[in-house]
Amino acid sequence: MSGAESTTRARAAVRHLLESPTLAERCRPMLAGDEIDWAALLAETAAMSGGEQRLVHIAHELWAGHAYVGLSELARGLDRSSFERVVTALRLFRGDVPATARLAA
Repeated sequence: MSGAESTTRARAAVRHLLESPTLAERCRPMLAGDEIDWAALLAETAAMSGGEQRLVHIAHELWAGHAYVGLSELARGLDRSSFERVVTALRLFRGDVPATARLAA
């Protein structure tokens, strides 16, 4: 897998999480084109629910390649819809789903 392909997958996975129905409006100002204002986005998590914070932190982990959210927190800390969104993001990240696929909101 090329570096460009890996970046495309990561970007698709991260956007899938940050454009979820509960986060899209709040995150939109920090998603300019291909760039993500992580400093502003992570600061914004202080005003988010626990589940929304987890989605942002998971997105940041996928982008930055470091661990923050544990698996048990994923399993217990997200509602069904958010959990399924994370699973789809992981499939995007792995390449199991094409990064160009249109996914449900």
